[in-house]
Amino acid sequence: MKTTALIIDDELRSRRVLKRMLSQYCEDIYILGETDNIDHGLELIKSTSPDILFLDIQLKNETGFELLGQIPNITFQTIFVTAYDSYAIKAIKWSAQDYILKPVDPDELKAAVNKAISKTNTHKKTEEKKAVSTEANIGLPTMDGLKFVPINTIMRCEAKGTYTHFFFDKNESILVSKSLQVYENLLKEHGFFRIHKSHLVNLKYIKEYIKGRGGHIVMKDNTTIGVALRKKEDFLKRILH
Repeated sequence: MKTTALIIDDELRSRRVLKRMLSQYCEDIYILGETDNIDHGLELIKSTSPDILFLDIQLKNETGFELLGQIPNITFQTIFVTAYDSYAIKAIKWSAQDYILKPVDPDELKAAVNKAISKTNTHKKTEEKKAVSTEANIGLPTMDGLKFVPINTIMRCEAKGTYTHFFFDKNESILVSKSLQVYENLLKEHGFFRIHKSHLVNLKYIKEYIKGRGGHIVMKDNTTIGVALRKKEDFLKRILH
């Protein structure tokens, strides 16, 4: 699974150089977006929930510290990439994962990224274990933390790239910045079945199965979803059990 990242730097050339270096030396990083200012940066962080933030110190008339100060719950790893060496102590106080000086050295970049990925993966595993509680709730990550919802209210989950779109029984939905594979592992013991690479469904909400090569199911909200041919046999065993 790719580790997601944002780049916030007010110099276009610096952003281009960093993206090229990440593509060349850090293949596990997927860049979700980039910007040159704090306001747009905050919007990107809120909408994408990155794993890593590559952040410059000086952003026109503002600083990267001002951006971090506007985020109540920082869930990403911050790697400062800057031309200034005088802010290292302050960066440590902000719990920065690393502090890289420009021009960026490839070995320093790889080391910083590897540390950030390791820390991110450890954090994700911990959160996944916490996510499903003894009362059959699941914690879905938001900007402010975790939103706990009863598992039995989830009708289906749909993959949206590296995100997962949850649909509930009250016509509500939420987009979460984790892959469908994560939630398949968490929910398969709670009556969920992955009928297609992009669809994980709660079997109790299936209203109808329509025959065909793989066939189709109709959910209780009248959503029609195709069953992958390779999943058909196991799926029919589950619903006929």
